[in-house]
Amino acid sequence: MPSSVEDFASDPRIHFNTVSGKWEIEDDDGNEMEWDPIKNAWIPIVDEELLRQQQAVYSVEGVDENTPAGPVTAREKKRKAQDSRDITSSSGPPKKRGKKGANDGPNDSKAPPSKNTAVYVSQLPLDATIDEIAERFGKFGVIMEDDAGEPKIKMYADDNGNFNGEALVVYFMEDSVVLSTNLLDDAELRLGDPSTVMKVKPGEFGHKQGTNGAPAPRRVVDKKKATHRIAKLKNKVGDWDFEDGFGPMEEPEEKEVVVESRVVVLKHMFTLQELRDDPTLLLDLKEDVREEAESVGDVTNVVLYDEEPDGVMTIKFRDPISAKACIVKMNGRWFSGRKIEASFFTGKERFRKSGGGMALDDAEEAASEKARLEGFEKWLMAEGE
Repeated sequence: MPSSVEDFASDPRIHFNTVSGKWEIEDDDGNEMEWDPIKNAWIPIVDEELLRQQQAVYSVEGVDENTPAGPVTAREKKRKAQDSRDITSSSGPPKKRGKKGANDGPNDSKAPPSKNTAVYVSQLPLDATIDEIAERFGKFGVIMEDDAGEPKIKMYADDNGNFNGEALVVYFMEDSVVLSTNLLDDAELRLGDPSTVMKVKPGEFGHKQGTNGAPAPRRVVDKKKATHRIAKLKNKVGDWDFEDGFGPMEEPEEKEVVVESRVVVLKHMFTLQELRDDPTLLLDLKEDVREEAESVGDVTNVVLYDEEPDGVMTIKFRDPISAKACIVKMNGRWFSGRKIEASFFTGKERFRKSGGGMALDDAEEAASEKARLEGFEKWLMAEGE
């Protein structure tokens, strides 16, 4: 397990408990532990209720178990006296004891935000089922499973016990929250049925509360089932890109797939004859594609390859998650009677265009664009004559 605080935020098993103010982890065996910054180690979380029950069994009548023993009390008095001397002897303002440095600012005490892998869905049809919700949302990531292997989808009920159209879908990976909210918000649960348009937003992270506002008792975790469940979900993450229907289907002979690429390749966006008939089509296509792509993420560059008979265009995003969302949205759509193919740029393809080959660099694309505009200007002058 990670032993450096800097690595905690990148581990999906670790979250920051805002109630206790400590990092917590559930390991592969289902054990729950918390990080002790003084010991610099993970220690098991003690179930307070169970501890009290055990103490009650061995309690002695007339003896207060909460009263410290004599030596402990003496050490506490000695420590407090030493603290008092340290504070009064210092010339400047008193320094707070703790793990923080003396020069730490007030903002340094803020804990990093807890990871969220859930999305909150509303406006679902009242006859919706867990299976169809799992199938629709499973296209955008691996859904967590319980000990019985069922997807972790909570469907909320009204006062009469009937489904009220709201649900919580819990994913295994945090990136799936971004992907599903970008593509499923204001989308249909049942494709082609406008009456099933949903609202999707990230779930709000919080801690369960018990009676009188106290933290709810921790549930008992079956270690064997938890280990099996985590291993199964990790395998699903490795297979999810293609076997679960995400993105373009892999060709049988292809083995290498670049899943972290920020560049998306679109094919069949135009024909060479269309570009020859209408020189303005090039600029219009780039503008339309950029506007469509910006609905799923930040676009840094759009390139049209005017010498490619397959009608190739590329879109460069600021992050890989937006590129994945673009593929899900664009692949298989129809445009001017042609079916679009959307896939990741692997780095091996070479596409042709006037003025040069594959150009994903913004500066090179700007120079190439200038040359094309000069050619367009000459065409206009010739038309005017």
